[in-house]
Amino acid sequence: MPGSQLHRGAADEQGVSEVLSQAEIDALLSAISTGDLDTEAIQEESVEAQVRPFDFERPSKFNKDQLRTLEMLHETFCRVVQTQLAAQLRTLVEITVTSADQVSYGEFVRSMPFPTLINVISMEPLQGNALLEMNLPLALSVIDRMVGGPGAYRGKMRELTEIEIALTRGLVEVLLQGFREAWAQVAQIDFRDEHVEMNPQFAQVAAPGDMAVLISFEMRIGTVTGMLNLCVPHLVLEPVLGGLSAQVYYSGKQMSDTPEHRENLASQLAGATVPVSVALGGTTLNVSELMALMPGDVIPLDRSPGQDVSVRVGELDTFLAQPGTRGRRLAVQITRQLDEYPQGAPA
Repeated sequence: MPGSQLHRGAADEQGVSEVLSQAEIDALLSAISTGDLDTEAIQEESVEAQVRPFDFERPSKFNKDQLRTLEMLHETFCRVVQTQLAAQLRTLVEITVTSADQVSYGEFVRSMPFPTLINVISMEPLQGNALLEMNLPLALSVIDRMVGGPGAYRGKMRELTEIEIALTRGLVEVLLQGFREAWAQVAQIDFRDEHVEMNPQFAQVAAPGDMAVLISFEMRIGTVTGMLNLCVPHLVLEPVLGGLSAQVYYSGKQMSDTPEHRENLASQLAGATVPVSVALGGTTLNVSELMALMPGDVIPLDRSPGQDVSVRVGELDTFLAQPGTRGRRLAVQITRQLDEYPQGAPA
């Protein structure tokens, strides 16, 4: 059979066959002709390889590619959120994805302790809700840090008060913003906090037998470590499951480098407002001179008439300009644009 190709009879679990080389084909035909190879045994093995176990109580709703994409997507979430939380809580924050797996919703509810902090989350435009659960020791340590404590709670585990729940909303909003940014690679989803529960039995967003994806994170805030879990029912994610693939995920990341994306980003930034101020000059006074100032006193500045002043956009000295008036209003006329911070510019 010169120039032809045969395929191995036994496929792996993924259904991917391997192509034999011409030398392997010749060796296979030789073994069959001499009786060294039992063709009936090969056929039996091929039939056995096609039989796969199926658990009707836990039907598979997410394939491995989708679960891996969700894991990569939330690794981006970790990088975004830990920086923002570190600035907000003024301490070291580390977040890592520990797993992305499918479970039945009933299993997840039974696995949660009581009490625990549960935020019921909407994901518009998707229909239905998800759950964001934070272990109570971690939540209480965050609250302790927010009110000026060391960030370590050693009291008895209890349900949070209304004031304590209100204190956690800033933390939850940072997490939801991180989810919005991470999920933007595959779909524009608006994560919103709907309400808070402390008892898992009252957080019913799906039927116990419905399958859901569970993404678990380990959070380390200061010296305290705890778990954060995001549980999204399959029925909620079903409309976007086609986009949860590595190919779509990476193509979405590459789109950020295209001219169209940059043009779209520039058009959105064009409508943003920024503060603009003019530094007419500066001077230095000691405390006694400052205390002696009276109405009508004149403070000499380090700028002479006709000299350019700095126009500041945000915190950056961006232009040089001449001061003046336009009608009855003070104004400046731009004379030059600065490419970098000018040396000796007034603060």
